[in-house]
Amino acid sequence: MENNEQTPTNYSLFYILAAITGILTAWVITGSVLIMLLGVVLGLLSAGFFVNVLVKER
Repeated sequence: MENNEQTPTNYSLFYILAAITGILTAWVITGSVLIMLLGVVLGLLSAGFFVNVLVKER
């Protein structure tokens, strides 16, 4: 009998990279702190979509 135990995968790297990318993109484009916070939120939303829809299907 085979034992097919799957190890839990940690996707926190996707969220960290998305937050950093959102900050840097908003900073380069505008330089405004409020827009940088919006960039973080949009980055985290896109990372959540990526993890929940695209990566989980594998």
